[in-house]
Amino acid sequence: MKHSFTRLFPSAFKFFAFLWVLGFLGAAAAQAQDACLLIPLSLEERIQTAEVVVEGKVVSQRSFWDEKHQNIYTANQVEIYKVFKGTPTSTTVEIITEGGRVGLDIHVYSATLQLKKQQQGIFFLQPSKAKAPLARYTVFGSLQGFIRYQLSEGTAKDPFAKYSSIPLQLYGSLERLSGASLRRVKANPELEVALKPEIPTPNQRRLIPLISSFSPASLRAGTGDVLTINGSNFGNTRGEGYVEFRNADDGGKTFIQPLPTDYLSWSDTQIRVKVPSYGIDGGTAGTGDFRVVNNDPNTATAPSPLNIIYAHSNVGYESAERGIKEQSYQPRLISQNGKGGYTFRFGASFEANAPALYAFKRSMNDWSCSTFVNWVAASNDPVATTAEDDVNSVRFANAGELPNNVLGRTISRYSGCISGGVLNFWVSEIDMEFAPRADWQYGPAVSTNRQFDFQAVVVHELGHGHQLSHLILPRAIMHYAVAQGPASRTLNAENDIAGGNYVIARSSTTVPCNVDPMVPKPANACAIPVELIALEGHLTASNQVLLQWTTQQETGLTEFIVERSPDGENYTPIGQVTARGNSTVPRDYEFTDPAPFSQLNFYRLRLVRTNNTQEYSEVAQVAGPGFVRQVAPNPGGNQTLLYFNASQEERVQLAIYDISARLYRTFEITVTPESNRYNLTLFPENEYEMTPIVRGLLLIKWTTSRESGTIKYLKLE
Repeated sequence: MKHSFTRLFPSAFKFFAFLWVLGFLGAAAAQAQDACLLIPLSLEERIQTAEVVVEGKVVSQRSFWDEKHQNIYTANQVEIYKVFKGTPTSTTVEIITEGGRVGLDIHVYSATLQLKKQQQGIFFLQPSKAKAPLARYTVFGSLQGFIRYQLSEGTAKDPFAKYSSIPLQLYGSLERLSGASLRRVKANPELEVALKPEIPTPNQRRLIPLISSFSPASLRAGTGDVLTINGSNFGNTRGEGYVEFRNADDGGKTFIQPLPTDYLSWSDTQIRVKVPSYGIDGGTAGTGDFRVVNNDPNTATAPSPLNIIYAHSNVGYESAERGIKEQSYQPRLISQNGKGGYTFRFGASFEANAPALYAFKRSMNDWSCSTFVNWVAASNDPVATTAEDDVNSVRFANAGELPNNVLGRTISRYSGCISGGVLNFWVSEIDMEFAPRADWQYGPAVSTNRQFDFQAVVVHELGHGHQLSHLILPRAIMHYAVAQGPASRTLNAENDIAGGNYVIARSSTTVPCNVDPMVPKPANACAIPVELIALEGHLTASNQVLLQWTTQQETGLTEFIVERSPDGENYTPIGQVTARGNSTVPRDYEFTDPAPFSQLNFYRLRLVRTNNTQEYSEVAQVAGPGFVRQVAPNPGGNQTLLYFNASQEERVQLAIYDISARLYRTFEITVTPESNRYNLTLFPENEYEMTPIVRGLLLIKWTTSRESGTIKYLKLE
């Protein structure tokens, strides 16, 4: 059982100097620690690169969409107290950060600075390109460009260093590296109070809190789990008191406080509070000792560590207009692509980098075959930007898009609605950006001590896309830190997978506001093909179908199961081909279907691996021996396919009727012997006329110079 006084700072200069030395050594040691996807930026580099270095406090914030309505940014009004470099044009500057909330739309960036009102510290600033009435800046290095003050302790911290003395260690380093003395703009009363030694008042009665027990010993953050703390001298009411947890986002080097709405009850002997993944100043509750600070303020530390099993990412919302105080909400995953989940599309340079692409797809399969999250990937459909556009993009970032020394990040875009007086949020889009680096190890080989493990980074970022937050647990994928050298690519069942299962269980239930819930993947079809295998087939002279395919490399592949379908939807196995073992060189395979369907045949390969995961190849369509002309799939929609065998190039006249002989449209296409499949849009839309809403049985009459016929087609939409 531990208890202590809060903010007892010695005034003797010698002791300050002693603390400065210890703090400096601690900061140097911290440089060996890597935060989430960050590579350290030295204090010297930050000072030299920044145009302006100031001490200030965030006094107000306003989020807004950019001109193209693609991304949300936040304008932070920062009041300046001291200047260490440069000449700000005003005593209040506007600092632009990525992400924020406009209405019920929220953008959250991982590994990127997100400021909160009343936060203060040192800002390393560069001019923003945008025009604004106030002096507008961005923060160099994003997360590393803000050294945040911990006023309750009188210290300061950035992702890699802690400064035990703000006046001596931090100010001294900034003045030495900038080569100039600081300039005072105005007083910083909150900092002055924090640094002032506390003088006890005579006869003042101090209540020293004590934590005697807590339960449960293990729970989850961001799920509504409640921690019950028993003890004494907590105070009959909370007042200015609070509970604080180790911050999983920095490995527990700092503490985070729950929102006021997370406290369920507070008495002198017991506190009941929800364990947060969205605190007052951000952060996620992590494993370790927690503290209770009463209204005096005095501090009690838990007698044993609290274990956080996993953390579900939450979003925060408050609205004075709606009378909603700030509170956190658990977002759901949805069926964004209309097929049960999300479809990822890749940037051209990312898709052209086969090792990176394969590492990403392996990571997708790790999650999808563990939690059955419904993620799929599109091929040969490149994306060029990261924006809210209903496209889940995965790209190597262009110069200037990622903050300095960030390996990669995930952008979760949320939408919300109010249904029955209840506020609901869901993930409307997931985007990812990675740094194009020469020291990536894409796998499957293990990283050296001079490489970053790309697949480990991707599995971690996909965890953020899965709506999981950081843990303080080195064996877990969602552990907060990443470093050069060998890294775990394996999901931890107790933490990573359990957290993912929780999210999927919530996401597969009915979502309010007419949003389709996520449909979990089936266990026997959870994986996507890592390597796109081009399956080709043709009808031979003996009326058999010869299928051929090539693998570029093979890892853990045991066999190919050949499956066939008459409609492209319902497949059955018709044979198997044994794989030849692990290989890094191309290998050719073939299979003969001795008795294909008379009309259309759809073929695919089911790839079976040693870890019992299964993937599917692309589909090959082959016309059978009795095939001549057909529209498929049938029934279908406005977009379909016309299959038409032709012995010579010729024009085909098409006319669309309903069963009452009403003519809707006539048009023509050109067919050739080299192809038997043609994209067919029954009712194209143009600027002069809208697509007619036609459903039901249609008659498609075709006519060539030599013959004619009619195809029946059931249009469903």
